[in-house]
Amino acid sequence: MRWEDLFARQILIVSGKGGTGKSTIAAALASASAAAGHRTLLVEVEGRCEIPRTLQVPDPGFHEAPTPFGFSALSVTPRDAALEYLHLFFGMDRATRALLRTSALDQIIGGAPGLRDLLSCGKLYELAHLRRTDARDRGRPQYDLILVDAPPTGQIAPFLNSASAFADLARVGRIKRQAAAIEGLLRREAGVLLVAVPEEMAVAETLEAIPAIRRSGVPVMAVAANRCLPNIFPSGTQRAAAELRPREVMALTGRAGLAMTVEESEALMAGAGTRHRRRRLQQRFLKELAEGGPLLQLPDVPGRSSPETVQVLARVMEGERAEEPDAAAPDVKVGGTHFARPAPIQPRASWAPRPPGHATHGLDGRLADRRIVVVCGSGGVGKTTVSAAVAVHLAERRSKAALLTVDPARRLATSLRLPTVAGERTSIRLGRAGKMEAVQLDTQRTFDELIHRYAGSAERRERILSNRFYQRISSSLAGTHEYMAMEKLYELAVEEDHDAIVVDTPPTRSALSFLDAPNRLMDFLGGRVMRWMLWPSARAGRLTVGIARFGAQAFARTAGRLVGGEVLADTADFLAAFEGMYGGFHKRASRVLELLRSPDCAFLVVTAPTSVSLEEAGFFVERLDEGGMRAEAVVANRWHPEKEGLPPRAAEVAELLAMGDAPARATAALLMDRVRREPQRTSEAEAMRSFADLHRGMPIVPIPELADDVHDVPGLRRVGAHLFASMEA
Repeated sequence: MRWEDLFARQILIVSGKGGTGKSTIAAALASASAAAGHRTLLVEVEGRCEIPRTLQVPDPGFHEAPTPFGFSALSVTPRDAALEYLHLFFGMDRATRALLRTSALDQIIGGAPGLRDLLSCGKLYELAHLRRTDARDRGRPQYDLILVDAPPTGQIAPFLNSASAFADLARVGRIKRQAAAIEGLLRREAGVLLVAVPEEMAVAETLEAIPAIRRSGVPVMAVAANRCLPNIFPSGTQRAAAELRPREVMALTGRAGLAMTVEESEALMAGAGTRHRRRRLQQRFLKELAEGGPLLQLPDVPGRSSPETVQVLARVMEGERAEEPDAAAPDVKVGGTHFARPAPIQPRASWAPRPPGHATHGLDGRLADRRIVVVCGSGGVGKTTVSAAVAVHLAERRSKAALLTVDPARRLATSLRLPTVAGERTSIRLGRAGKMEAVQLDTQRTFDELIHRYAGSAERRERILSNRFYQRISSSLAGTHEYMAMEKLYELAVEEDHDAIVVDTPPTRSALSFLDAPNRLMDFLGGRVMRWMLWPSARAGRLTVGIARFGAQAFARTAGRLVGGEVLADTADFLAAFEGMYGGFHKRASRVLELLRSPDCAFLVVTAPTSVSLEEAGFFVERLDEGGMRAEAVVANRWHPEKEGLPPRAAEVAELLAMGDAPARATAALLMDRVRREPQRTSEAEAMRSFADLHRGMPIVPIPELADDVHDVPGLRRVGAHLFASMEA
């Protein structure tokens, strides 16, 4: 398959595990499509502001805005899509403005199962179909290709199935017909591109997502493997490189006019060796990815700005080879906008220091008196590995430790005998050093247990458990997963006698939503706005609303048109059955909050050593502080330390050595690998320095990129050694 073959369908949905670069690839595809002459629109459906971060352009919002890359961009939020739907089909403006002031519309969107995703898919239907067929929507721009920066792979199947799921809830009427039309459009006109990096967790999640996507009726057109490492050693030099010794490298470079120390030579060889082993590991994972469907590969582009990376990848998609960094090359000009090439590499003869703002001590002293460690961060930064490493370290030093995990990597789960079925518990032996208990979160079961706890009567319990609305929201309502993780933490901490508990927080669409989501759930279940406006009784699938309360009729009319009377009736029945139980849920949530704010609890924020990831980590640290909680440290995972500074004239000397014998060519390869990585080292150092300047006093604990994936106890101990070892300033 070729990249241009992806443009055969009108809608291309791009999904991938967090941290794989799906937003960048979606933008690169849009650029390549526009270069091929297609009218192209890039649509972001989660309101995560990835378009302005990736392209460094103003946020388009809910308006189709041109970009300097030749395509237009649009950011879709469920609220904006709902308002447009009510305006377009019902002419409802005044009533919806009143609902916006009371936040009732947000509660409808957040509470109705699958409605958030359905509204986004409905906007795709408007863009791709209504503009061509409906007189009310004619005159607006039409597009040959609509590229969708979609939810990650863990959420893509519910996104694609949202129309059929909602049609099942609605059962009859206009909402059901419209949902069926959206489902039909996706099956006819849409295809999915899955983005992965050739690493275990991303590959496993991608392969697991493919069957679920296919069951939705939307085809998986290809898998894109991003950040594929180049072959460091040219043909005939790999054996010579394996036989090189630091003093030989020093002698070869010295004769070519580059003075290096033994230590610098050792660091040069170690860095290239790490990347060579990781590339070999990538080759194995690429074979696994190819089993999922047509495989397209994209090169690693280290140290470039986001717009530059988009342009490099777009050129690869157009059939050009990725270029090596060239500091002397002119700026890139895109549609009248200049994007500067990386700044010229400055020679550094001295050893590079540790990251600016790093911790002067490891985590040992900071976690010594903490009973609970909550590990959080955005998707794809290594939360699960860090959580497991912290849990193993504490379990080997305390009597009864537990790891509450959400979605462990397949090989990590197998090697450690972690539970892979939700709700399971298992005891993990750590040799003579001890053992720890591992618990896999089961959101549905935990919610059911709370209903059993607070229902008060068998009749109420069965009424709730059999309610169609509850059966959907117990696993899909915004905030449920996060709330139940905190509920399970409370159970382990208060009702059991563990002396160390490590929580691997659930993956969220934004790291910050981990803090907000439980409050959204309680707002809905408390339903002060909905209960004030909605005083329901549901009989025979019909909803009646007491009109004694001001606004109830307007609310019922708007909500009914948005979600359908049947869904509203099921919601009303659930809220009526839940009446009187909110107090128990709220008290439990308050106790969990007290636990998180207590001196027994410590937060670790995991991030990648990039500006975007560190920026999000900074927001998270600030939000923790505002909530009366404090991060003990920020863990910068997969840092590229590059112990040696880049020697002067490295690229020039590499060119000279490349014309020599096998050892000389192998040494040239070592130098060129280091030159290739210098922009990455520079950008990481600058990002971490900026973070340290903004968050003075917040320790940064770096974990260097390892040559091998971590999938067993020895590997976790290696990670733990970086986390807990003392460091000199």
